[in-house]
Amino acid sequence: MSRTRDIIKEIGEIRQRRRFGSAMLELSMRLSTLEQAFENHKDQEGELVRYFPVALIACVEGYFRMAIKDLIDSGDPYFSNAEKPASATKLDFSLLRAIHGKTITVGELVAHGVQLSRFEHISSALTNILGTDFLEGLATITDRWAHEVMGQAVAPILDNPGGVFADVSRTFELRHIICHEIPSAYEIKVEEVARCFESCVAFLKASDEFISETLYPGSPLTQTDMNIAAGEALEATKSELDEVAKKLVARLDESELVAFKKSQDLWNQYCEAWADFVAGDRAGGGTIWPLINAETAKATAEMRIQEVRGFRRLSDSLADNDN
Repeated sequence: MSRTRDIIKEIGEIRQRRRFGSAMLELSMRLSTLEQAFENHKDQEGELVRYFPVALIACVEGYFRMAIKDLIDSGDPYFSNAEKPASATKLDFSLLRAIHGKTITVGELVAHGVQLSRFEHISSALTNILGTDFLEGLATITDRWAHEVMGQAVAPILDNPGGVFADVSRTFELRHIICHEIPSAYEIKVEEVARCFESCVAFLKASDEFISETLYPGSPLTQTDMNIAAGEALEATKSELDEVAKKLVARLDESELVAFKKSQDLWNQYCEAWADFVAGDRAGGGTIWPLINAETAKATAEMRIQEVRGFRRLSDSLADNDN
């Protein structure tokens, strides 16, 4: 199998290993279990403590690959700004065909190939894609939840940005030492790991706030507001699908109309069933269930819109050829 086919297969497998499409939703689940494990073992001077920097950097790298994908796939200016980070990816026809056929997205391809093995790599990649200095943005970003919902005074998330950045950079160094060496004579202090842990979590929180505000400025903060907004966005997408379907229906003959309506009925059943499956059990999903369900259904409806539009273009092409 060629390296190109490996890339397409790898991206598909990465998708399957995620429960949610959101970078922060994926991260929050991972960090919560990691923080609990660290609390249970941080007082132990042992081999296990060495591996927390490895897990932390896995979270950092995984989050930023998803964030880069989201930024690029959101369109310009981030799509155009990705030219430099994308330069490391060698394109051939198989990759172009996968992108054209929507097997993978441009954002997924760039995020999969960009180098993120050092703190400087993250800073450089995000600065290029955002078109503004990423670290400067993190130094001033505030926590909207803290002051808009909890009523706290407006203050930057990072009270010591330089120290946080240094600690995250150090965590990358520790990960490299642990993974690529056999450092039998090298002592890793629990206190240093604890500091790195705290700084990495703060760095990720500030990064997610900054990227979220860049993509969705002023978006809803409370779970109720997010659920309502997701429901409204889903209804808007369904309305768009209805309009696209009406335009197609106007071009179909009687036999085609029956077949198309049947396909739409089956698609509606599929969309609902798939959204329920992804969101999981309603009782166990808590207040976030409607958000996940609506966002999944919206993404499915967006793909259906492209399918129907694609058929219309095919119909136009056939009609032109007949003429």
